[in-house]
Amino acid sequence: MATGYVECTALCKSFKCEKQPPVMKIKKRGNNKEIWCTWIDEECDGPWCKFGKCLDRRMTDDGKCKPSTKKIEPAAPPPAVEYPDAIPREIAKKLGRRD
Repeated sequence: MATGYVECTALCKSFKCEKQPPVMKIKKRGNNKEIWCTWIDEECDGPWCKFGKCLDRRMTDDGKCKPSTKKIEPAAPPPAVEYPDAIPREIAKKLGRRD
């Protein structure tokens, strides 16, 4: 098998439960997080569950996946819009305002 593959777990951001409605529930035990399947009332099997799915489609049959190397670029800030402080006289007269 190629290098770079890691063991897939239910804590992965790309892992999804396809059971509808989703039955995954996060439980905390001390400092550890565990994913609990409320359908079978046991800890989630992760990639070996028949409802487990990798959203990035990187999971292999032996329960390993290649982590994504995509870099997310920050969005460009919107261009600054300058609003005039005063309404021009011609428009103010049409609107019925006095300066």
